[in-house]
Amino acid sequence: MIRAALLAALVALPASSGERSGEFVGGRTTGSVSIIQQDGQWFVRLGADFLHEGAPDPWVAFGKDGFRRDALLGPLREDEGEQLYPVPERLDPAEFNQVYIWCEQFSTSLGRAWLKP
Repeated sequence: MIRAALLAALVALPASSGERSGEFVGGRTTGSVSIIQQDGQWFVRLGADFLHEGAPDPWVAFGKDGFRRDALLGPLREDEGEQLYPVPERLDPAEFNQVYIWCEQFSTSLGRAWLKP
């Protein structure tokens, strides 16, 4: 009985324990975000419900208890909908606990999502 329960728990684990997700709060951004792995490459995925209300120079970035300038992933391509942003090999997604939509021009957060397993 215990062996069957353990096997069921292992099967229920995500394919990669590094995959996490969250919801944007604050600022001008709402919707979901996930850190996913596909074919050995890490990505930040903005969900189909993603909505950014507009602001100059928005970027997608990682943070760890605050914004990290060295963790910019790229400029926001669209103000709404699902999007994928590759994580550069120099960055380990496991080292971060937040995703930001960051206004580079004015150095301010346009939305932040705390990442949870």
